[in-house]
Amino acid sequence: MEHHIIPEFEKLLLEIEKNPDISRIIPGRISRQQKWSSTMRFRVTIPTDSGFKCIMSKGATAQELFVICNPKKSDSIKDSILESVKSFIK
Repeated sequence: MEHHIIPEFEKLLLEIEKNPDISRIIPGRISRQQKWSSTMRFRVTIPTDSGFKCIMSKGATAQELFVICNPKKSDSIKDSILESVKSFIK
């Protein structure tokens, strides 16, 4: 692990990493954002050469998350992650 993880998302990431099509999950630096929301939010943002990038946030804290996977399986992996997010974030 290169950086810490926003504590509220740790269980979600442990669930996501069980997907055998994901090679690696790399959390980015935790940063402050101007927008503030008391709810937990998770979104898939952009594709990368090696997978895709996500952003998770709670309060004024945000963190990028890079998911490394086979780009050909990227869509099914995104769907799987978003299903996990739905069951985790209510």
